[in-house]
Amino acid sequence: MQKTGETTRVAILGGGIGALATAFELSSQPGYEVTIYTLGWRLGGKCASSRGPDNRIEEHGIHGFLGSYYNAIPMLAQVYAELGRAPGTPLATISEALIGLDTAQMYTFKGDTPTAFPFTFPVNRVYPDPTTPHGIISVEDLIRRALAFLEGLHSATPRHKHGGFLVDAFDALAAKVEHLAAAEGEALAQVLSPIFDKVYFDLRALVQPLVEDDPEAYEIFTIVDWFVTLFRGVLADEIAAKGFDYLDNENWTDWLIRNGADPLTVHSPIALNTINLSYQYPAGDTSGPSDMAAGAYVHWSLRSLAFCGHAIYAFAAGTGEAVIAPFYEVLAKRGVKFEFFQKVTALNLSDDKTQIASVDIDVQATLKPGIEHYSPLMAQPPMGLPSWPHEPNYEQLVEGEAMRNAQVDLESWWTPWQPVGSRSLVAGRDFDQLVFAISIGAAPYICPQLIAHSPAWKNMVAALPAVQTMAFQIWLSETMQELGWSIPLTPPNTALGDTYFRPFTGHCEMHHLLRWETWPKDSQPRSLWYFCDEMPEVENPPPPFTDHDYPARMAAYVARQSVDYLDFAIGPLMPGAVNNAGKGDGPAGALDYCLLVDTRPDPGIGKDRFASQFWRANIDPSERYVPSHKGSTAYRLAAWESGYANLTLAGDWTYTGLNVGSVECTVMSGRLASYALTGSPPLDQITGYPPTSRTPPARVALSNAH
Repeated sequence: MQKTGETTRVAILGGGIGALATAFELSSQPGYEVTIYTLGWRLGGKCASSRGPDNRIEEHGIHGFLGSYYNAIPMLAQVYAELGRAPGTPLATISEALIGLDTAQMYTFKGDTPTAFPFTFPVNRVYPDPTTPHGIISVEDLIRRALAFLEGLHSATPRHKHGGFLVDAFDALAAKVEHLAAAEGEALAQVLSPIFDKVYFDLRALVQPLVEDDPEAYEIFTIVDWFVTLFRGVLADEIAAKGFDYLDNENWTDWLIRNGADPLTVHSPIALNTINLSYQYPAGDTSGPSDMAAGAYVHWSLRSLAFCGHAIYAFAAGTGEAVIAPFYEVLAKRGVKFEFFQKVTALNLSDDKTQIASVDIDVQATLKPGIEHYSPLMAQPPMGLPSWPHEPNYEQLVEGEAMRNAQVDLESWWTPWQPVGSRSLVAGRDFDQLVFAISIGAAPYICPQLIAHSPAWKNMVAALPAVQTMAFQIWLSETMQELGWSIPLTPPNTALGDTYFRPFTGHCEMHHLLRWETWPKDSQPRSLWYFCDEMPEVENPPPPFTDHDYPARMAAYVARQSVDYLDFAIGPLMPGAVNNAGKGDGPAGALDYCLLVDTRPDPGIGKDRFASQFWRANIDPSERYVPSHKGSTAYRLAAWESGYANLTLAGDWTYTGLNVGSVECTVMSGRLASYALTGSPPLDQITGYPPTSRTPPARVALSNAH
């Protein structure tokens, strides 16, 4: 791909994690000139966040890392090390940017009444450091790491009133863990299978008769049954030898049932957690059946148990501050160029259909004379923490005043703002290699030539229907404990929950972010809640981009859904937040809206106060979430499988071996894109990529040999 002494010009289309990860890997090597082209004024894609009124942090949804993000966390650690912030400055190190979380709440329902199903993850002291690169981790390694988690859970679990069964079950596993270090391949299965089988059958005999009437027994039964089914299935289906992909034509529920899971377990929070967190409901309809490829489900679930240190890591600030701004600052320092306000509209094929001849771009704004590069971060960041503004830095733009007056959203595909110019990136003149790192949801609009010419592209777009999501945030004047939260939490006492009421099954309390916000002294929030989930296709298909009112209609829909949700779902979380517990005058079970912090000059009364909070509908093609539906894995294209000589792919919709929408999957895609172009990093250093799957052609593997 590159000759000695020459510079390869790489144009990266898109500004999300896939683009940033690709640029990070490419700029780590000599001889690559990298330019990122992105619409609007921010980076981050679905992980973008910015500052609103009172410098409050506003997100696309709930974000964080799992402790098993074997690629994303080490890369972010490299970013922070290179960032070199002085000690004592905000978020100076990776350890300051990530906060370990060990408690998660799930919920069971009898009728419409939720019962909290809290789960505390023990800190993994066998694999304590998530920032260390891991290289290849085999299925056997994942099992060992997951068993290390189970051993920690066993040590932390008090003897249970039901004959101590939970401890007895874990005893059967823990007794063998110390002997697993030398067990390889078939030996591992030979050691574990009889143990799992014994627990499996003893579980039913001892606990199952109790589950209907005893919530505690139900929790024990479903937790142990799910763990044991997962491990038994991994061994029975010989995943260590065959990989995960061959299971992906089977739905996750069918796989669990085939491997012996009780129907109670299949519909339990422990089993549904993976489904809900990774948005696996077709067309965003969470009231219907889910659809997730079994291999992707098993891989993700096993990885989730095989965490390092803490099971979950929250960001100490907004995603934009903790993740995206550090990436931007390091890449800019390395010489990566950023072209903001560049909306890609078309990839054009060469006459012989073998490569991309050009890329059409609408220019949304131009820089004022004398300004060479757009500076995207806030000029006066709150608390000195580099942050993203909620609108462009208008003073740098020729069209800035007109944009400010029109209050247009340059990230919206339905914006009434018209491009101020156009440009064409031409192969051989403006780039040598192209990386398409825009979400697959935008491909039908940007890549119609590729879809028409290539059956692989046509099939991929059809097999990966991206879904809309929605989110809202509320700032409350009292702490969640003052409002009745009763479930014990581990420091930092942040509540993270899932499998709650639809249509916002996921929630998280984020009071630790309030330190970065600048509220008036007499209007200080004391708790902050995020709610997020899939969003149904309210208008299907979406209207033409000339329908400029569509974003407002969808935002209004999310606002209505949010208020309805607060009217019926807040009480079980915080019984002291509802009207019959406070001074509100609405329905007894509804939120007392007086608790919402409203700093507008004319604060609202009752439900009108919700208008001061934050919500969003993630409807744009480039910000839709890509699920992992049954049968879809075979149609994902790997980084080097675009079919066009100068086009490489990046994004969580590509084939990575993990194939579940997440920052981890997206970082893997960026690393694989770099490998496709340069041979670096080598495949055995991209943790989780199956070394025998989707082997790249020799020309790619040898591209860096000289």
